[in-house]
Amino acid sequence: MEALGTGFNLIDEPWILAQRRGGSVDTVSLLRLFADAEDYVRLTGDLPTQALPILRLMLAIVHQAVDGPRDRSHWLDLWKAEGLPLRAIEDYLNEHRHRFDLVHPKSPFYQVADLDIKRTERSLAVFIADVPTGDPKYATRAAEGLARIGLGEAARWLVHCHAFDVAGIKGAAFGDPRAKKGKSYPIGPGSLGLLGAVYAEGANLAETILLNLIPDEFLSRRGELDPTDVPSWEREPHGPGPEQRDGEGIPRGLRDLYSWQSRRVRLFVEEKNVESVIICQGDRLQILDQFRNEPMTAWQRSLPLEKQTKSADPMYMPRRHDPARAVWRGLAATLQSMPKRAARGVPSMPPLIIDWISEISNRLGRTKRIGYHVTGVVYGKKNVSIAEVIDDRLTVAAAVFDPEDRELANTVTQAVRDADRSIGALANLARGLARAAGDRDGVEGAAARASESAYAALDVEYRDWLAELDPDSDTDAAATEWQRSVRRAVLTRAEQLVNTTGAAAWRGRTIEKRLVNSSIVQNEFQRRLYRLLPLAYAKPGDPTDENGGR
Repeated sequence: MEALGTGFNLIDEPWILAQRRGGSVDTVSLLRLFADAEDYVRLTGDLPTQALPILRLMLAIVHQAVDGPRDRSHWLDLWKAEGLPLRAIEDYLNEHRHRFDLVHPKSPFYQVADLDIKRTERSLAVFIADVPTGDPKYATRAAEGLARIGLGEAARWLVHCHAFDVAGIKGAAFGDPRAKKGKSYPIGPGSLGLLGAVYAEGANLAETILLNLIPDEFLSRRGELDPTDVPSWEREPHGPGPEQRDGEGIPRGLRDLYSWQSRRVRLFVEEKNVESVIICQGDRLQILDQFRNEPMTAWQRSLPLEKQTKSADPMYMPRRHDPARAVWRGLAATLQSMPKRAARGVPSMPPLIIDWISEISNRLGRTKRIGYHVTGVVYGKKNVSIAEVIDDRLTVAAAVFDPEDRELANTVTQAVRDADRSIGALANLARGLARAAGDRDGVEGAAARASESAYAALDVEYRDWLAELDPDSDTDAAATEWQRSVRRAVLTRAEQLVNTTGAAAWRGRTIEKRLVNSSIVQNEFQRRLYRLLPLAYAKPGDPTDENGGR
């Protein structure tokens, strides 16, 4: 074994940001975080997207430390125990201690010790993801703040870099066989960059780790396990070139995937600070059809790709997050695809982690709450800049994922359909009013603004409504309550639209031999809403309020 590094070992030195129940944030070491995991609610970071790659790093450690979990029974033993298996984790970390030293002279953590390039520019701006590329006026750091960063912060950005670094041409490392005239051509963003990442959260960090700790037996349902699957720190340190594999870009399994080295990096340290960095291309990660390996994203069948490649077999790509689409709408899509599992040919598949939660939902307790956490980035053109960060969560009863009782899941998904269709009716009203007023160019803009306003109004209401659902809920009453909420939100915006269209829309105009004015399109809207939200409207003999609702 190499001599132990004495610089900055991530096992002992504080570098991870973790939030306590009261909201305060501590900076803690790996070992301390494992020991006190029940005292922390979740991981956090300089950017929200730092949390997931650090969680995946911790998952790889626990998988190796417990040699599994082997199966559901082994997992349940871990779940029922008091705290995480700290003795096994500590023994494992000590065995590989030298590989967690950030400044080790021969094998620095997640780096290449002697990495070098021809260019001399090694600014921290390309390393710190909260400095927008090409837009310094929006930067969250002053130039002085980019001169140096502490080792703890550098470690967080290092893990984040492998996960979310932008694509594009980079300086070619000396010794990299891919080098062409001093440049290394794009291999894509970091390992998580093209995913719509989803993971489960528990009441504390210990629960979160265990909920995402998928047993080997469950993983084997999607394909045979590779016995050579180990994290990157259990293999020889990387050189400047790509790692040689049987299948290029194909991870050997979860441990390999969770510690994937998308880049070759070298930090330059002076007096306990990082002052510059080299980032080169690392290992390209194949994402096409990787639903057997990557558990933290949903998958969508790509008919255009099948046509383009003339493939006779279905092809699946990760379903990425849409920043314009509320997280609860994505949850509904996940729940709808749950029964389909990984059958080839289905239009979509849920994240494997959600399949796992559904597997154990009946063992977590009838009233157990699960966090449905989504995170990711939206890149700019050609993925060479970060345009937006997505990070959000919902609180969901574990029973919503129970495959044996779909009543709650059906209620949740139907609620989203009710919202989508009713807001679609509102968008049509906005189009009709714009046409009636003679605004030919702004029709779709008016529809988009109306939809965005309605979804924003329902966002908090849906979260609160969903958080109150549990196995003992009266689903008929819950559905009625939700339809009333949708009706109120949509009617309020419809009234605002009608009131602001003016006399021109009231008079209207003839379009394709049909008169269109505000009165006609409003009546059509109200009739459609009545059909879409029957529970929100009174029926004969029902008590009514002044608006005609139940």
